Amino acid sequence: MAVRFCLYRREVAQDAVAAQPSQARLHSFHYLGMTVEYPDHVRWKCLQCTACCQDTTSHKRCIRILDNEASTICQKTGLKVEHFSIPYEDHPPYTRRMRKLDGRCFFLRDEGCSIYAIRPITCVFYPFFLTRKDERTFRFELTPERCSGLGFGREVSCDEFKQLFCLAVERLRIQHPTGAVQRI
Repeated sequence: MAVRFCLYRREVAQDAVAAQPSQARLHSFHYLGMTVEYPDHVRWKCLQCTACCQDTTSHKRCIRILDNEASTICQKTGLKVEHFSIPYEDHPPYTRRMRKLDGRCFFLRDEGCSIYAIRPITCVFYPFFLTRKDERTFRFELTPERCSGLGFGREVSCDEFKQLFCLAVERLRIQHPTGAVQRI
């Protein structure tokens, strides 16, 4: 049986399609017997505004954390998991969510993310999220809140979406439709 997951709330996924620039056309690629759809012609560049790392007037940020990510953060920082996160059971396989200090991610500093190299997959994917449409089909979509970096930089390529999906397979242990867990 495949793991059900979403890198964002599933009920929000419907609204995110409307938020995509110019109703972007979807392209797809195939990987491990699965189809992965992604928006075409999306330009994005991180402007390092840190809006994705903190609450805004229109959105309360929830940075979900997987067990393996929490373990890595503990190992690299020397902190106990309870110090930077709290239990979270609303969206398996995520088991924790990041603590916030004054509405900001626990690890956000003036100079940026202090755990950037090991940040959770939720952060890596921003401003995209991944939903499972059915047993063999996934879709990358844009988050409903508009990232200020959209429309800047170069187009996000098919290869970049493939890299993100491979990361999802690795971290979330997405199962092949035959039931075998596939690892990268």
